[in-house]
Amino acid sequence: MPSESRSLQIILDVVCILAFPRFSYRREGIILDSSTHADPGRAGFIKKFIPILDFFAEVCGPDCELVLHDLSRPEASIVAIRNGHISGRAVGGTMSGYAPAFVKLVRSGAYTDDMVVHVDKTRDGRILKSHAFFIKDETGELCGMICANHDVSDLVRLHDFLHAKVRDLIGASDDAPAPSMPLDAVLEADSDSNIEDIMDVLIEQASSEMSSPPAEMNPDERARLVSMLKTRHLFSMKGAVAKVADRLGVSEATVYRYLKRERL
Repeated sequence: MPSESRSLQIILDVVCILAFPRFSYRREGIILDSSTHADPGRAGFIKKFIPILDFFAEVCGPDCELVLHDLSRPEASIVAIRNGHISGRAVGGTMSGYAPAFVKLVRSGAYTDDMVVHVDKTRDGRILKSHAFFIKDETGELCGMICANHDVSDLVRLHDFLHAKVRDLIGASDDAPAPSMPLDAVLEADSDSNIEDIMDVLIEQASSEMSSPPAEMNPDERARLVSMLKTRHLFSMKGAVAKVADRLGVSEATVYRYLKRERL
């Protein structure tokens, strides 16, 4: 776990121990012990974490969205949200349609850590560095989550701007490959597999807007798909050109040619 995540973990540990002294608290997440069974249902327990959202909203500022999910009601999992303008969601909203790669992870039960750091993208193109903290019952079943989604779109735009300026200053050729600086290097995301998931989702979403599947596209359709993926910042991610080339069944040089056409 990177230092930023470890610091967040320590803060959350301390807050939870002080706020919920009756609860058993272990590294596998927040675990209810038998003394909590008198609580009026799981929903009541989940809502006790709302003050933690207020605490982190104050600490992190307006560019960080804090969301509390009750996973016992997936159709309306959001029980509290702060700075919801970032994703446009509100209380009563759901995880469906948002962060598809992460939703898939939760539904599969493939998670092992009490905190996961991943990269997301909103429908309007905002790039988020997201932390998810799992709240589990005494059997280890996932019952809720606290999610912190930090909008880092400005940082990525700054990276793109500086990259373009440096290219101009050193007189880089337009034939040079598109920048391959990985998004997780900018955001310090700690898992290449999460980047892979996000790339898969972006490619699938863009492909669904086309009339033909990637393997059956003609050259014009392939160029249009590459253009769509470029506007969605896919090519800021490590390995994106190779991933797209594989999906389209073409060489990486062909993808670079489509990208060069975009700059003309």
